Amino acid sequence: MRKRLSYGDIAIEGERKYFDGNTKIVKYIVLRQSLASLADNFSAPYIGYYLASLTPSGITQGVLQFSTNALPTLAQVLAGPYIDRFKKYILTLFTSSVIASLIWITISLTRNPTVLTILVTLRAIFVGIAGLSFTAFIGFMFSDIERGRILSKVNATAQLMALIAFVVTASLITPSVETLRLLFVFSGVLSFIASIFWLRMIYIDRSIAKDNLGREKGLLPALKVVTNNKSFVKFCVIYSCHMMAMALAWPWFPLMQKYVLNMSITEIAILNICGTSSLMLFQYLITNYIHKLNVKKTIIISRIGFTTYALSYAIANNPIQIYIANTILGPFTALSNTFIPLYIFRVSTYGMYASYLATLNFTQGMSAALGSIIGGTIADIIASNNNFYVLRYAMAVVAILRGITALLHIKIDDR
Repeated sequence: MRKRLSYGDIAIEGERKYFDGNTKIVKYIVLRQSLASLADNFSAPYIGYYLASLTPSGITQGVLQFSTNALPTLAQVLAGPYIDRFKKYILTLFTSSVIASLIWITISLTRNPTVLTILVTLRAIFVGIAGLSFTAFIGFMFSDIERGRILSKVNATAQLMALIAFVVTASLITPSVETLRLLFVFSGVLSFIASIFWLRMIYIDRSIAKDNLGREKGLLPALKVVTNNKSFVKFCVIYSCHMMAMALAWPWFPLMQKYVLNMSITEIAILNICGTSSLMLFQYLITNYIHKLNVKKTIIISRIGFTTYALSYAIANNPIQIYIANTILGPFTALSNTFIPLYIFRVSTYGMYASYLATLNFTQGMSAALGSIIGGTIADIIASNNNFYVLRYAMAVVAILRGITALLHIKIDDR
């Protein structure tokens, strides 16, 4: 009989229960997330390029960015309060992950840009719900110090797996659209295998149900609690404005990669290798120092760093300059990936992490979706006759907007 993973010691602080010091569960979580990252990174970074190969339309790229930001975050707002209420974290992770993995295989069967957009959006919805449940699970199960360490470990090892995927893609696989379709199938199969890992932890849901410490609220009561939190609302508004400025350039990146810099799939893989390597290394280095850093100041620094990437596209004449910019971006991404969830944990009501995270994801997702649509429309207007070189000037403007909206985070409450 297989021995199940043990909770280990339960540390109690007030009415909260923390599952700190449980290395078995942490290692299992890290292993599962790493395998899922390996699966997704064989395919996900090339969806924009695949769509650009099917159609050169900037609006189509914008619609893809809009739908994959707006609809998944709307689904999270609806799901968040119920994840908090019933706390079926593992069941939600398992179900969402299985469905998302099967959609990868379906994506490989289409060459229609509209159908592709629909399928990628559906997958983004289930991936988003899984991510929401995972982050809320970490917030509920572990203390403040352990949350940062675990998220950092998960991010670091996930990036290591992503790096492996990028290296394999760049060095061993013949770059072509047909190859991408095979990668979609491979990602689906490997992602399905990773999803099965959650079954071994399904008992945790039953254990939590016996001692449910959370606030049992429906959708509207939960949203009322969230929207009455002034610190959270302030952060939501500022971060969403910043994400709109970020998203303006998202439809332009694949267009400039293909039509201005003439990058191949291999070169895009190398681009991902550069960013992932620096992100992974920096994420690993800061794992044991996260609790010593000021959350607010770190968020400000990390978001300012994102101006460099848009600026690089405004001035780059070859892929090497983009490689350098993506390498520089890695540490800023690592800080942002870790400290934004930590900030939300600190300003949230205990036991309602999914509701708070879902609301943030919705507001920033809708802002990003709107920004993507505007960006895609701008691309089609100013890049008439397929003159995509004029997007360089637009990138310079976006870099300035990213910097201005990043500085707005000075106004958020210090926690």
